[in-house]
Amino acid sequence: MNFTLTLLRVIFTQILLLSFYNASLAQSSEPWSVTVASVAEGKLAGKTLKSGIRVFRGIPYAAPPVGNLRWKLPQPVDEWDGIRPAIDFSARPVQKSGILYEFRSETMDEDCLYLNIWTSAKSDKERLPVYVFIHGGSFIHGDGSQPAYDGESMAKEGVVYVSINYRLGVFGFMSHPELSKESPNGSSGNYGLLDQTAALKWIQKNINAFGGDPNRVTIGGESVGSQSISAHLVSPLSRGLFAGAIAQSGSLLDTRPLTLSLKESEEMGLALARSAKVGSLADLRELSAEHLLKIASKNNPRRFKPVVDGYFLDDFPLNDFTSGNQAKVPLLVGWNADEVPSAALFRFRKATPKNLKKAVERLYGTDAEELLKYYSIKNKKQIRKAGSAIISDHLINYSSWKLADLHANKKAPVYRYLFAHPHPGLTSRKMNSGSFLQVLGKRLINNIIAETAFHAAEIEYALGNLDVQGNYDWDEDDYKVSRQMQSYFVNFIKTGNPNGQGIDQTVLTRWPKLEPKTNEKFMEIGLESKVQSDKSRERYMLLQKLGSPSGE
Repeated sequence: MNFTLTLLRVIFTQILLLSFYNASLAQSSEPWSVTVASVAEGKLAGKTLKSGIRVFRGIPYAAPPVGNLRWKLPQPVDEWDGIRPAIDFSARPVQKSGILYEFRSETMDEDCLYLNIWTSAKSDKERLPVYVFIHGGSFIHGDGSQPAYDGESMAKEGVVYVSINYRLGVFGFMSHPELSKESPNGSSGNYGLLDQTAALKWIQKNINAFGGDPNRVTIGGESVGSQSISAHLVSPLSRGLFAGAIAQSGSLLDTRPLTLSLKESEEMGLALARSAKVGSLADLRELSAEHLLKIASKNNPRRFKPVVDGYFLDDFPLNDFTSGNQAKVPLLVGWNADEVPSAALFRFRKATPKNLKKAVERLYGTDAEELLKYYSIKNKKQIRKAGSAIISDHLINYSSWKLADLHANKKAPVYRYLFAHPHPGLTSRKMNSGSFLQVLGKRLINNIIAETAFHAAEIEYALGNLDVQGNYDWDEDDYKVSRQMQSYFVNFIKTGNPNGQGIDQTVLTRWPKLEPKTNEKFMEIGLESKVQSDKSRERYMLLQKLGSPSGE
């Protein structure tokens, strides 16, 4: 009888896998075969790609945060029977659409706590280094399915690559007095960051099933993904879950209020409830996700931010780093040469000396004149460049510099970069697809960012994903830069040091560690990457002194 049941179970499983294989194959022209992995919760059926890389998509790392679990700590996943399909990406977190956001996930849902794994390991006996990538998007956009974050290229280089989803916006970062009262920790908010920590814990428990080494996990992210990295470096809940970190363009160590007190965050939650015209937390939980998103998206949708909740964050990250309370792991950190276009400072007014001064006064008041001395403005052409440098320092560069400076000050290994390679911009096909307004918007954006190293421009280069992201007009120079940058990232993930041989067997320029105040060197990544001496300390110290009087 037992033999018969076992045989029937095997036959049923094979039929199920074969039917799923055929259904998925009909949707994709890429050859692949089924591969199975066993995790603590059950078995998963993923793909083996033509390249030999095994990929498992849509793996649940926490219970669906729906119904009464909305605005609660991530809960463990229930075990499942049989083999769970892990072929397609899960639903992305609930969010508004963005003009340049492209997803491979087909739906959107509050049930979004899933991750994706790419691995070259043939068995669970291997122990490869692991890279966990946290996407950006202002904490209101993005997911782990985006083409730029694909993991096949990194897996080909011997890295087990993981991309994750986490709760966004009002679903991921709202606090409320009733939430704090019902929580066993007396706090609320930071659900998106807590999701990330839950994913890291799941990885510690299960990554060996994919040939990964739980003792060699590097976490990384870009933009608010990079801000998240700075938070994990100081969070007591994330301690011991990773051995290295990569922070691309941003941190929470800013002059702007990127982190709120619990009281401030709770007030925002109360204000949201008033906007929704509901009187209790129970009523808020009854609102549909669509209605809640619509209400939260009015005014400033980015107002829900990380919070000093006394649980995930004991203190403001700047204070923790200043005191040396962060995890002293190797850190690779940097930003791009043209992070933010000057239009963001001029607000589409003409770039003139008068408008430049007015714009800087809007941010820094009477200190504008002192600050302008640090930016080269010798002719009209340099006004626009200075405008981009000023707003980039204000929104991105300073916080990355501060993260590098304080981490290196505590004797942790830090490698700093500046990505300076000009991006080719959109292909004409991509630029001219969509509705009239979409085409107009894409043309406007492309005119601003093409041939610059803008915010997020480095992602495809670092992860080796030029071929995956077919929307841009890449040439051979782009591929050369990508091979260099990916080589540095792969070496760092494997050893905690970016130096070593390139992935195409070329010799890489040696990248020195950052030594604050004594040997402030960084790697300028471009067609011919080179070590540069930093001359920005005085400027950034002034920005630190000035703070953010405008609050912008």
